[in-house]
Amino acid sequence: MNLMNATNNAKASDLREQFLKLLREQVGQGIYVWGGNGEILDDPDHLIEWVEKHETSGENLRRVIRMYLKRCESGVREIRAFDCSGLVYWALHEMDLLNTDVSSRGLYALCRPIQKSELRPGDLVFHHDGKQIVHVGVCDGDAEIECRGRDYGVVRNRRPKGYWNRFGRYPAFEVSEIAYVTVRGGSVRVRAGSSTKDRCVGIAHRGNRYLLLGRADSGWYKILWSGKEAYITDKPQYTEVQYG
Repeated sequence: MNLMNATNNAKASDLREQFLKLLREQVGQGIYVWGGNGEILDDPDHLIEWVEKHETSGENLRRVIRMYLKRCESGVREIRAFDCSGLVYWALHEMDLLNTDVSSRGLYALCRPIQKSELRPGDLVFHHDGKQIVHVGVCDGDAEIECRGRDYGVVRNRRPKGYWNRFGRYPAFEVSEIAYVTVRGGSVRVRAGSSTKDRCVGIAHRGNRYLLLGRADSGWYKILWSGKEAYITDKPQYTEVQYG
């Protein structure tokens, strides 16, 4: 890795940590309001009027007020209003990394799509309902930070397996690292193409490590194999990507 890449990677790492710090500070603090982008709700006399302008029904208004009062009772002094994309937008905006309010779909469009196996803290996670992206959160190690809804506010938790089904990396958090594919278990066929129908060119064994050259549309890893390009499965029980 050259000096420029090392400098850029350090900057990207610092930005990720700043981003996560902002989000973590809102866990158990922020509440969900439709269209909220981090506004501080510090005027009780105009609270209901402000929320009414944003919310979609009387019932949702009551749910917001219940959560607001719950936060007050727990001693929160600065209560901010977010919706799911508003939480992410607010943190990026605070860091001068995004100046235009966008929806969860807009955030996904701004990211480079990645596989679940590539997730790092600070990457964005999305829920696609079969028709479109409808929700966004942020990977924070073994859990996710999200503005979950009117009855939850900003939380850090783990959703049921499979809920997050799209993943993306925001451009400011990109790194330029040398990556390797390591065989995790057993023996794995290395092929000339990116499917099980392609010709086998060799066998990779547990612990073997290969330079990652890219990914095929199928998701398979393109690796350097005996001085040539070849492909190996991306199934996590067989292989994993490691950096450095």
